[in-house]
Amino acid sequence: MQEILATESKLAKIFQFSERKVREYFKSARVSPGKYNFIQAVEIFVEKNSGQDEVSELKRAEKELKEYKLQILKKEYHHESDVIRIVSNMNYNFKSKLMALPSKISVQLLNKENQLEVKEILKKAIYEVLEELVDYKYEERKGIEEDDTGKTHDTSD
Repeated sequence: MQEILATESKLAKIFQFSERKVREYFKSARVSPGKYNFIQAVEIFVEKNSGQDEVSELKRAEKELKEYKLQILKKEYHHESDVIRIVSNMNYNFKSKLMALPSKISVQLLNKENQLEVKEILKKAIYEVLEELVDYKYEERKGIEEDDTGKTHDTSD
């Protein structure tokens, strides 16, 4: 079999190693200073790296799982049902505020004829509701549970 020679710098470029790592990694493929049997170097690389991808992928997945569990414990992540409940509660409160706007504002608008005045009153009321949405803080009520119809029931027994 014909021997194909490769320089240290060429192997470093091919395998994306430093030249120092090439000297250590392919020591047995070295023919002379700075020259290596290319085919033997490839065989060494394949032999040392076979199965490494699966092992490193498994280690990476285990590490990600541990980080995810830690974030759950630190309450950085929440269960899907909790998020759905919180967002539903927020939407319900927001809808209630919006539905209450007409009766709340109608008294203020009774004798207003100036369109700019009416616009400012409406704008102010809408911004108040939107500010409440921005500043929304979910307060879970312990001992009170909501059924599918939206009715609340005391469960503290």
